[in-house]
Amino acid sequence: MTRPSLRAAIRQFRLGRSTLGAAVLSLILGLLGHGGAVLGLWIGVSFYIANLFLLHEAARSLITARSRRTGRSMAIGASVGRLLLLGVLLSFVGIYLGRETLLGACGGLLITQVALSLPRPRISEAM
Repeated sequence: MTRPSLRAAIRQFRLGRSTLGAAVLSLILGLLGHGGAVLGLWIGVSFYIANLFLLHEAARSLITARSRRTGRSMAIGASVGRLLLLGVLLSFVGIYLGRETLLGACGGLLITQVALSLPRPRISEAM
């Protein structure tokens, strides 16, 4: 059983939709014989989840910031740091695992970001 806060995060960041899209795409890529792209796809999804964790921690730190200046510098540092970390990790994927895996990782990041920006379907409850 998962914690209620974890379930809320999965719903809020649409991880269910993202992983479903990644699973379908990885099945298609696997059937086409692109194993490196499948590996990269799941690496990209894991980078997205790690990025969400870092965003959550940065937001929690911003809430507890003592002053406006401290909060501003923490927000700038966290944003730049996350982008640099993502760039370094993607470059390591490209260097050590190859171009196909790098493109798969970029595709995994793209799928998760697009799933986050798609409108959420409204479900009305019957009374």
